[in-house]
Amino acid sequence: MKKILEDLFHAGIGLGTITKEKAETIFNELKKKGEVTDKERDLFISKFVEKLEETGHTVGKKIKKTLTPAGEKIDELNAKIDTLIEEIEKLKGKKQHK
Repeated sequence: MKKILEDLFHAGIGLGTITKEKAETIFNELKKKGEVTDKERDLFISKFVEKLEETGHTVGKKIKKTLTPAGEKIDELNAKIDTLIEEIEKLKGKKQHK
């Protein structure tokens, strides 16, 4: 669970701060260093955005996998609570009629 929370934290930071504009900034820095050319710009940015989307999907799947069992338990507990409330209300009604 700790690992998943750490992954979510890092992914949230990464996805929240790294945008297409950030990709362009990174590209421009690499261009200044001579590591990429203008011809590679569109490919670089599209690959960068593609990787971000892939990471987002992976994180989403992890979140869903983690939260689904908890959600099912919560639904189960809510149903039990509703049943108990109904029973209490019935008992109150019987007690008032006596």
